[in-house]
Amino acid sequence: MLADGGLLSFDRPTADGTRIAGITWQTAGACHVFTLSFATADGAPATSPPTVDASLLRNAGVLRIETEATASVVVDQLVAEGMVERLFVPVDEAGFRFVDLVLSGPAVARARILTSPARLEVEIQPGGSEAAGRPLMSPSVVIVEPGSAAVAEPIIDLAGYSIGEVESLGVDVLLGEETLSETTLQLEPSPGLWTAFHLTIPVGDTRYDTLRVTSADDTVIAAIPFSQ
Repeated sequence: MLADGGLLSFDRPTADGTRIAGITWQTAGACHVFTLSFATADGAPATSPPTVDASLLRNAGVLRIETEATASVVVDQLVAEGMVERLFVPVDEAGFRFVDLVLSGPAVARARILTSPARLEVEIQPGGSEAAGRPLMSPSVVIVEPGSAAVAEPIIDLAGYSIGEVESLGVDVLLGEETLSETTLQLEPSPGLWTAFHLTIPVGDTRYDTLRVTSADDTVIAAIPFSQ
Protein backbone atom coordinates (compact mmCIF):
# COMPACT_ATOMS: atom_id res chain seq x y z
CA MET A 1 0.00 0.00 0.00
CA LEU A 2 1.10 3.57 -0.72
CA ALA A 3 1.11 6.54 1.65
CA ASP A 4 1.11 9.31 -0.97
CA GLY A 5 0.89 9.90 -4.71
CA GLY A 6 -0.45 7.82 -7.56
CA LEU A 7 -2.25 4.59 -6.72
CA LEU A 8 -3.50 3.64 -10.17
CA SER A 9 -3.58 4.92 -13.76
CA PHE A 10 -5.98 3.15 -16.13
CA ASP A 11 -6.33 4.41 -19.71
CA ARG A 12 -9.37 3.07 -21.56
CA PRO A 13 -10.73 5.63 -24.09
CA THR A 14 -13.04 3.05 -25.74
CA ALA A 15 -14.73 1.83 -22.55
CA ASP A 16 -18.53 1.48 -22.37
CA GLY A 17 -18.63 2.83 -18.80
CA THR A 18 -19.66 6.49 -19.05
CA ARG A 19 -21.30 7.15 -15.69
CA ILE A 20 -20.73 6.41 -12.01
CA ALA A 21 -23.59 4.11 -11.11
CA GLY A 22 -22.90 3.75 -7.41
CA ILE A 23 -20.35 4.03 -4.59
CA THR A 24 -20.47 1.44 -1.82
CA TRP A 25 -18.16 0.56 1.05
CA GLN A 26 -17.53 -2.04 3.70
CA THR A 27 -15.07 -2.48 6.54
CA ALA A 28 -13.07 -5.58 7.35
CA GLY A 29 -11.07 -5.01 10.50
CA ALA A 30 -8.85 -1.97 9.90
CA CYS A 31 -9.37 -2.12 6.14
CA HIS A 32 -11.99 0.07 4.47
CA VAL A 33 -12.96 -1.01 0.95
CA PHE A 34 -14.73 1.39 -1.45
CA THR A 35 -16.21 0.21 -4.73
CA LEU A 36 -17.17 2.52 -7.62
CA SER A 37 -19.41 0.83 -10.17
CA PHE A 38 -19.85 2.14 -13.72
CA ALA A 39 -22.79 2.05 -16.11
CA THR A 40 -23.33 2.66 -19.81
CA ALA A 41 -25.03 5.78 -21.18
CA ASP A 42 -28.43 4.05 -20.99
CA GLY A 43 -27.89 2.92 -17.40
CA ALA A 44 -26.98 -0.74 -17.97
CA PRO A 45 -24.01 -2.23 -16.05
CA ALA A 46 -20.83 -1.50 -18.00
CA THR A 47 -18.25 -4.16 -18.82
CA SER A 48 -15.18 -1.87 -18.81
CA PRO A 49 -14.50 1.30 -16.80
CA PRO A 50 -13.57 4.61 -18.40
CA THR A 51 -10.11 6.11 -17.97
CA VAL A 52 -9.41 6.33 -14.22
CA ASP A 53 -6.60 7.78 -12.11
CA ALA A 54 -6.48 7.36 -8.33
CA SER A 55 -4.15 9.32 -6.05
CA LEU A 56 -3.66 9.75 -2.34
CA LEU A 57 -3.24 13.50 -1.73
CA ARG A 58 -1.78 13.25 1.73
CA ASN A 59 -1.19 16.96 2.33
CA ALA A 60 -4.81 17.68 1.40
CA GLY A 61 -6.26 14.80 3.44
CA VAL A 62 -8.06 13.42 0.37
CA LEU A 63 -8.03 10.28 -1.74
CA ARG A 64 -8.98 11.46 -5.24
CA ILE A 65 -10.36 9.30 -8.05
CA GLU A 66 -10.42 11.08 -11.42
CA THR A 67 -12.57 9.50 -14.12
CA GLU A 68 -13.79 10.22 -17.64
CA ALA A 69 -17.35 9.43 -16.59
CA THR A 70 -19.70 12.22 -17.68
CA ALA A 71 -22.50 11.56 -15.18
CA SER A 72 -23.01 10.20 -11.66
CA VAL A 73 -25.96 9.08 -9.56
CA VAL A 74 -24.02 10.15 -6.45
CA VAL A 75 -23.46 13.84 -5.62
CA ASP A 76 -22.07 13.59 -2.08
CA GLN A 77 -22.54 11.34 0.89
CA LEU A 78 -21.73 11.22 4.59
CA VAL A 79 -19.66 8.13 5.36
CA ALA A 80 -18.33 8.61 8.93
CA GLU A 81 -17.01 5.08 8.98
CA GLY A 82 -13.52 3.61 8.93
CA MET A 83 -10.98 6.01 7.42
CA VAL A 84 -13.41 8.20 5.45
CA GLU A 85 -15.60 11.03 6.79
CA ARG A 86 -17.55 11.80 3.63
CA LEU A 87 -17.29 11.83 -0.13
CA PHE A 88 -17.97 14.30 -2.93
CA VAL A 89 -18.47 13.73 -6.66
CA PRO A 90 -17.83 17.06 -8.45
CA VAL A 91 -17.68 17.78 -12.17
CA ASP A 92 -14.43 19.24 -13.50
CA GLU A 93 -13.86 21.89 -16.19
CA ALA A 94 -13.86 19.24 -18.95
CA GLY A 95 -17.24 17.85 -17.83
CA PHE A 96 -15.84 14.69 -16.21
CA ARG A 97 -16.65 13.45 -12.70
CA PHE A 98 -14.10 12.86 -9.99
CA VAL A 99 -14.52 11.48 -6.48
CA ASP A 100 -12.91 12.91 -3.36
CA LEU A 101 -12.84 10.68 -0.29
CA VAL A 102 -12.19 12.96 2.72
CA LEU A 103 -9.94 11.04 5.09
CA SER A 104 -10.34 11.08 8.87
CA GLY A 105 -6.63 10.53 9.52
CA PRO A 106 -3.32 9.37 8.04
CA ALA A 107 -3.88 6.46 5.68
CA VAL A 108 -2.29 4.13 3.19
CA ALA A 109 -4.20 2.80 0.19
CA ARG A 110 -4.18 0.79 -3.03
CA ALA A 111 -6.57 0.51 -5.95
CA ARG A 112 -7.44 -1.96 -8.70
CA ILE A 113 -9.69 -2.14 -11.75
CA LEU A 114 -12.25 -4.91 -12.18
CA THR A 115 -14.24 -5.70 -15.33
CA SER A 116 -17.51 -7.42 -16.29
CA PRO A 117 -19.05 -5.61 -14.47
CA ALA A 118 -16.88 -2.48 -14.57
CA ARG A 119 -15.76 -1.15 -11.22
CA LEU A 120 -12.89 0.36 -9.28
CA GLU A 121 -11.99 -0.99 -5.87
CA VAL A 122 -10.00 1.06 -3.35
CA GLU A 123 -8.63 -0.31 -0.08
CA ILE A 124 -7.79 2.18 2.68
CA GLN A 125 -6.33 1.57 6.11
CA PRO A 126 -4.57 3.60 8.81
CA GLY A 127 -0.86 4.15 8.27
CA GLY A 128 1.96 6.44 7.33
CA SER A 129 3.05 9.71 8.85
CA GLU A 130 0.58 12.24 10.18
CA ALA A 131 -1.33 13.98 7.39
CA ALA A 132 -0.47 17.67 7.06
CA GLY A 133 -3.88 19.07 6.24
CA ARG A 134 -7.51 18.48 5.41
CA PRO A 135 -10.19 20.12 3.24
CA LEU A 136 -12.14 23.07 4.60
CA MET A 137 -15.83 22.29 4.20
CA SER A 138 -18.95 24.47 4.35
CA PRO A 139 -22.46 23.54 3.18
CA SER A 140 -21.91 25.13 -0.25
CA VAL A 141 -18.13 25.39 -0.72
CA VAL A 142 -15.30 22.90 -0.21
CA ILE A 143 -11.68 24.09 -0.39
CA VAL A 144 -9.23 21.26 -1.00
CA GLU A 145 -6.12 23.32 -1.72
CA PRO A 146 -4.54 24.98 0.09
CA GLY A 147 -5.39 22.67 2.97
CA SER A 148 -5.56 23.51 6.64
CA ALA A 149 -1.75 23.46 7.03
CA ALA A 150 -0.45 25.45 4.07
CA VAL A 151 3.10 26.69 3.44
CA ALA A 152 3.64 30.12 1.86
CA GLU A 153 4.83 29.89 -1.77
CA PRO A 154 5.28 32.46 -4.59
CA ILE A 155 2.08 31.15 -6.20
CA ILE A 156 -1.11 30.26 -4.31
CA ASP A 157 -3.30 27.60 -5.92
CA LEU A 158 -6.88 27.78 -4.67
CA ALA A 159 -8.88 24.72 -5.70
CA GLY A 160 -12.16 23.17 -4.61
CA TYR A 161 -15.81 22.99 -5.61
CA SER A 162 -19.13 24.68 -4.92
CA ILE A 163 -22.80 23.74 -5.10
CA GLY A 164 -26.09 25.64 -5.28
CA GLU A 165 -26.54 29.29 -6.16
CA VAL A 166 -23.03 30.47 -5.30
CA GLU A 167 -22.04 32.99 -8.01
CA SER A 168 -18.77 34.36 -6.69
CA LEU A 169 -16.20 34.17 -3.91
CA GLY A 170 -14.02 36.93 -2.55
CA VAL A 171 -10.38 35.88 -2.22
CA ASP A 172 -8.05 38.09 -0.18
CA VAL A 173 -4.37 37.63 0.61
CA LEU A 174 -3.49 39.07 4.03
CA LEU A 175 -0.53 39.87 6.22
CA GLY A 176 -1.92 40.26 9.68
CA GLU A 177 -4.80 42.73 9.32
CA GLU A 178 -3.41 44.24 6.10
CA THR A 179 -5.03 43.22 2.81
CA LEU A 180 -2.34 42.69 0.17
CA SER A 181 -4.58 41.69 -2.73
CA GLU A 182 -8.27 41.25 -3.45
CA THR A 183 -9.68 38.95 -6.12
CA THR A 184 -13.20 37.90 -7.08
CA LEU A 185 -13.58 34.32 -8.25
CA GLN A 186 -16.61 34.02 -10.55
CA LEU A 187 -18.50 30.72 -10.32
CA GLU A 188 -21.26 29.07 -12.31
CA PRO A 189 -24.31 28.42 -10.07
CA SER A 190 -24.90 24.67 -10.00
CA PRO A 191 -27.98 23.53 -8.05
CA GLY A 192 -27.67 19.87 -7.09
CA LEU A 193 -24.16 19.48 -8.49
CA TRP A 194 -20.71 20.17 -7.08
CA THR A 195 -18.68 22.10 -9.68
CA ALA A 196 -14.90 22.40 -9.47
CA PHE A 197 -13.08 25.74 -9.45
CA HIS A 198 -9.42 26.71 -9.60
CA LEU A 199 -7.72 30.07 -9.12
CA THR A 200 -4.00 30.86 -9.34
CA ILE A 201 -2.78 33.86 -7.34
CA PRO A 202 0.81 34.99 -8.00
CA VAL A 203 2.30 36.70 -4.95
CA GLY A 204 6.02 36.51 -5.77
CA ASP A 205 8.29 37.48 -2.90
CA THR A 206 5.53 39.30 -1.01
CA ARG A 207 5.24 38.06 2.55
CA TYR A 208 1.73 36.94 3.57
CA ASP A 209 0.22 34.75 6.25
CA THR A 210 -3.49 34.23 5.48
CA LEU A 211 -5.79 33.49 2.56
CA ARG A 212 -9.36 34.57 3.30
CA VAL A 213 -12.30 33.29 1.25
CA THR A 214 -15.66 35.02 1.65
CA SER A 215 -19.16 34.69 0.20
CA ALA A 216 -20.98 37.47 -1.65
CA ASP A 217 -22.40 38.78 1.66
CA ASP A 218 -18.87 38.92 3.17
CA THR A 219 -19.36 35.86 5.36
CA VAL A 220 -15.96 34.24 5.91
CA ILE A 221 -15.97 30.71 4.51
CA ALA A 222 -12.33 30.02 5.30
CA ALA A 223 -9.33 31.86 6.73
CA ILE A 224 -6.37 29.64 5.83
CA PRO A 225 -3.13 30.30 7.74
CA PHE A 226 0.24 29.86 6.01
CA SER A 227 3.49 28.97 7.66
CA GLN A 228 6.67 30.58 6.30
